[in-house]
Formats: sequence, C-alpha cells, structure tokens
Amino acid sequence: MAFLNPIRRAIVAYAAVVLAACAGNQGAVPPPGAAKPSEKALGVHVRHGSWMLPQAKNEDLLYVSNVYTVTVYSYPQGQLVGTLSNFYKPYGLCADKAGDVYVTDTTFAKIYEYKHGGTKPIATLKDPQYQPEGCAIDPITGDLAVANYESAEDYPGNVAVYRKARGFPRSYIAQTMYYYYFCGYDDKGNLYVDGLNNGGFGFEFAELHKGGDYLKNIILPGSINFPGGIEWDGQYVAVGDDQSTIDRFSFTPSGATLEGSTVLDGAGNVGQFWIDGSTLIAPNQFASGSNVLFYNYPSGGAATQTLTDGVFYPVNAVVSPAGGRR
Repeated sequence: MAFLNPIRRAIVAYAAVVLAACAGNQGAVPPPGAAKPSEKALGVHVRHGSWMLPQAKNEDLLYVSNVYTVTVYSYPQGQLVGTLSNFYKPYGLCADKAGDVYVTDTTFAKIYEYKHGGTKPIATLKDPQYQPEGCAIDPITGDLAVANYESAEDYPGNVAVYRKARGFPRSYIAQTMYYYYFCGYDDKGNLYVDGLNNGGFGFEFAELHKGGDYLKNIILPGSINFPGGIEWDGQYVAVGDDQSTIDRFSFTPSGATLEGSTVLDGAGNVGQFWIDGSTLIAPNQFASGSNVLFYNYPSGGAATQTLTDGVFYPVNAVVSPAGGRR
C-alpha cells in the first residue's frame, strides 16, 4: 500500500488504517469513524443539494473541491455563492477557456463538466477502470488530461487524455510511476504529471511532450518530497511539494532547471493550487485548520486572505472567469 497523500488520507482515516510510515507527512484528517458531515456542520448555508446564487453566473468564480463537496466563491472577494454536491471524493478540478469546470470523482470514477455558475453537469465522462484525481485542460487543443491514481484493481495508474474532453481517452504511462497524482499543461501544450513509484517511497515526475507518444521521466533538481499540484505560472512550470513550498522549473531537451521557490507560511498539505498572475490560491489542510489561503506570488510569505466558509479538507482550487478565460 502506498504512502498516502493528504487528500487520500482524509478519506482513508475512515477505514482506521493509516500507514505508520506516513507519520512524517501527516495532515489534518477527519476523525476516524466520523460520519459524513451535514452542510450545516461544514459551515455551508443550509440548503439541499447543489445551489448557486443567481448573480454567480456573471461573476468570476473560485471553485474549491473538498472531501465531499465543491464550494464556489465570488472571486476575488471570497463570498460563498454556491455549493455543488452529489460527490464522494471530488479530488480534481480544472477549467477550460469557456469557463466550464471539470470535477473528477475518485469513488464514482467519473469526470463531470459544469457550465460556469451551473448546478447540474452538462456532460459526464466515465473512467470505470481507474481512480481519477488531478485534471488539466490543454490550452492549445482543449483536450482534457486526467491523472488516474491507480486502477480499480490496484494496478498502476496512468494519464488519460480525452480529445476535446469527449469520448474515450488515450492512455499514457511513465516507466517508473505507479501512483499518479496531479497534472498540468504549459502554454505550448506539453503535459506534466507527478506521482510516486511502486510502494510509494519515491517522488516521480514525467512529461508528455506535445504530439508525443509516451511519458518521459524527468529528474527534478531540488528536494520535492511528496506530489503536489502542477500549474503554468506564465513563465515557468510550478510544482508543489505537498507541504508548503512551490518550486518553479524551466525545461529543455537536456532536463529541468530550478528557477526559484515560493514558501507559503501557515500552509501545509497543499494539493492543487491555482495561480492567477501575482496571486496564488492554496487549498490548505494544515493541522491548524482547513481553509483556503491567498498569497502574493511568487514572493509567498504570509497569507493575504483566508476563506473558511464551507471549507472541509480542501483539495483543489481553480478560477473560472465570467465569459471565459481572458
């Protein structure tokens, strides 16, 4: 059984079995045996099912995936304006140029597509043989990439790429990667993915070059201990070490170069973050409490804004602009 990332630990705690070897990478998790909390207990306005305030469709929106729900906030104000429900493990979030938001559910093995500000899926992709986690949209083609943690039968995972976010995917594997966590595209359509090797003892990173046929393993300089999110920041590929550091890399055919690091004070167990120009948004599962933290980027340091309303062990954050990506 692999070392468990903070996302998966938030669920596996319910099984009351967490690897002792993970002790050095512990994050906040719901108490063992806890029942699924109500929306009221999560701090969400008491409503049944998915809901969205009418004005949300006309606002830029921040989507945050939690253990059981996706909460939606006006951006950058941070007012809770909606909640998407009927998930169990909505680990992944990504958005396309039109502002449509994709949600992966690891338990249900599906990827749901929502219109900006919508409350019902407009399309559903099935991924029955795998456990989908992170996702990303190719800014050039509109293809949807999904990092499948592992197969439903506990075999190695893969990266599934759905052409134009439809139909059946083409799958790719990295030679030494067993558990696949997060993925992200750069501005040229190159896809990057991180994960762990067999047994969960070592960080792995790979690239699917635009137009390529295989995932090429890349050794990253520095000391990333555990897979975090992957995001293009406008100049470099930002890769998270799931504690509180974001490293920035440039890539050439000869390898990767570490261009700088951003330390997020007060954060820990950060999953898939979002970078919006000079702002970084971090879903934070640090032991001091679950929240979503805003930071100056790339300087980092102390958080400039904190969201707590409706947040419950957040995993992923993505901004969907009103009217599509600008």
